[in-house]
Amino acid sequence: MKQTDIKSLVNYVALKILGGSDYLLEALEEYLVKGEGPATVAYKYNISKHQLRGYAQRIIEKSGSEGKAKKLVPILKAISEGITPIVKKENDGSYECSLCNIIVAKEDSEEHIRKYHKEILNENINIMMQKLEKIKKDIQQNKAVIFTSAS
Repeated sequence: MKQTDIKSLVNYVALKILGGSDYLLEALEEYLVKGEGPATVAYKYNISKHQLRGYAQRIIEKSGSEGKAKKLVPILKAISEGITPIVKKENDGSYECSLCNIIVAKEDSEEHIRKYHKEILNENINIMMQKLEKIKKDIQQNKAVIFTSAS
C-alpha cells in the first residue's frame, strides 16, 4: 500500500478549485464515496466520464488506495470550504480570471493560477493544511477521550 501524499492531494484540490473546477469534490464524493454511476455524475456536472474517472484516478493515486481515497474525499471537501475559484466560467462559456480580467482557456486555467497567482494558491494550500491539522488534533483528542473513558 502506497503512502498518502497529503500535501500533493491538498495542492491538487486547491489548484482545481481555484482553476474553476469547484465541482470536483462534490462529483468525486458522489462517484467514489456514494457509488453513483460515472455517467450520472458526469452528466450532472457537465463533464465527460473520462474526466471524472481521471479525477478519481489521480485522487486514488495520491491517497495510496481507493479505500483511503473514499475516506479522504469528505475530509478534503471539509477543509476546502470557503475556497472560491479565481477562474470562473462566464455565461458565454468562456473562462475569465477574476483577478486579471483576462479570458483564459479552460485547459490553461490551472497553469495561469500556478504562474500568475502562486501566492493565492499557496495561501489556500496553507489554510487547507491548517484545517487538516485541526481535524487531526480533534480526532486524536476524541480517541484519547474514548480510551480513557473505557478504562
